[in-house]
Amino acid sequence: MGLGGWISSPWLGYPGIYVETDTRILLDAGEGTYARLAQCGLGLPDVLVLSHAHGDHILGAPTLLLMARQRGVKIKVVAIPSVIASLRKILEAVHMPHLEQHMEPVEMPPDGVHREGDTKIVFAPARHSVESVHIRLEHGGKCVVYSGDTAPSESLAALAKGCDLLIHEVSGNPGQEEPAHAVGHSTTKDAVELAARAGVRALMPIHYYLAAPILPPGVDVYLPYPCASVEL
Repeated sequence: MGLGGWISSPWLGYPGIYVETDTRILLDAGEGTYARLAQCGLGLPDVLVLSHAHGDHILGAPTLLLMARQRGVKIKVVAIPSVIASLRKILEAVHMPHLEQHMEPVEMPPDGVHREGDTKIVFAPARHSVESVHIRLEHGGKCVVYSGDTAPSESLAALAKGCDLLIHEVSGNPGQEEPAHAVGHSTTKDAVELAARAGVRALMPIHYYLAAPILPPGVDVYLPYPCASVEL
């Protein structure tokens, strides 16, 4: 769905990864997430999992909650306490605090575990400029790991160990490691190296900016595009 960062091509959208297991899970909700759901023919998520509170990852949440109100349902929001608090402040800032009635918050520590039906949601601390987490989803013997925004992270390498798919942010290209790491981000080189260390089956780069991502030769990746799907 949404694959870019805050300064990406608008065609890419903002972070929003829709995962269907025995429930419908959305990883992050940047601006325009509801519009992208509609364009892709996807329903509202049952569960919204937020990695951190930067705008390109959370500003789409109020519209999702407004649509939940319109349909008379609730969306479970799984996040660390500081992110839940930030979402409440956003609802107040847009004069829609009553939308909390359609949010079922689940506060987790940065290394917490939550079960949603037969799906296991696991957090690990990320290395970003604000408090942030990596997210692992497990269901039916398959697993997907989402980096969120992060500099190279040993906790992510451990979380992704042996996983089927690693969705990793790439906010810079090889040679840009120093400025990327300084603001809590990674390059394509970082993502490829971490995927190799973790032994994942496939890597999906997202969150790339205006410059196209440059990957080393001989690397197999899933190249995402809006409304694309991957079956594991």
